[in-house]
Amino acid sequence: MERHASYALVGIISTALLVAAIVFVVWLGGSRLGGSDDPYRIIFHGPVRGLSVGAEVQFNGIKVGQIERIRLDEEDPNRVVTDIILARRTPVRIDSLASTETQGISGVSIVQISAGTPTKPLLRKVSRKRRPVIQSKPNALSSLLQGGGQVVQNAGEALQRVNRLLSDRNIDAIGGMVHDLKLTTQELSANRAMFGHAASTLAKLDRAADDIERTAASARGIVDGDGRNAVVEVSGAAKELKAAIADARLTIADIGRQTDAIGTRTLPTVSATMQSLQETAESLDALVRQIRQNPRQAIGKDSGQELELPQ
Repeated sequence: MERHASYALVGIISTALLVAAIVFVVWLGGSRLGGSDDPYRIIFHGPVRGLSVGAEVQFNGIKVGQIERIRLDEEDPNRVVTDIILARRTPVRIDSLASTETQGISGVSIVQISAGTPTKPLLRKVSRKRRPVIQSKPNALSSLLQGGGQVVQNAGEALQRVNRLLSDRNIDAIGGMVHDLKLTTQELSANRAMFGHAASTLAKLDRAADDIERTAASARGIVDGDGRNAVVEVSGAAKELKAAIADARLTIADIGRQTDAIGTRTLPTVSATMQSLQETAESLDALVRQIRQNPRQAIGKDSGQELELPQ
């Protein structure tokens, strides 16, 4: 009896352990299949550098899952089919987009899913597939690398054009033009200063002629005889001087409009003329002062050295 009892106990225990194992397996399978994860699929167009099975999947920067499988599309090898699992209740919308991102300098890539529009419906509720397909968008770095050959070629052509532009011959030519421009600028500045001085000198001569004319008119009643004739001559000379000054103003204005025609050979002659005008103005000022101080002596004395205006 004792042997039969021990066999029965062993059978009961073995049966209980088997049932427990079956229950555990069923529970484990149910939790993996049904429960805490949602499967999705992403189809990338073009290469997915650095992406591998087990890589992170982030939603709006937060890790929510990982990659289960990566394979090429049998119909179109340019497309990469990527199966992922995400934590349950991850709010993937119908307009959420997936892209690849490179982490750090290691070159390891992850999948980044955007949140989409909050008012749009969830993708899992709309799609009838077991693995709803999340739309993808190209990675900015991948697009740049794909066009990298053309970028490098364009950069090389641009550098060649710059090198041709900055050749020794062109640099020397540009230096010569800058030097000529500097000389021309200096010459024009000298011309402007000279014409400004000429204008002030003519204004001084004009004022002196007016003073002589007024002084001669006032002295007409003081002197008599030859002195009166001298006053008339002085007044006439003052009028002629004013007419000459008006002509000189027109000439200088015309020269000022044609400053390009004035070269280094012409400048000394013009400068000498300006100096003569200055001396004439000073002489006329002295004559006016003499007439005002002593009209009889200034007009009645013998004529001294004759002063000629420059032609």
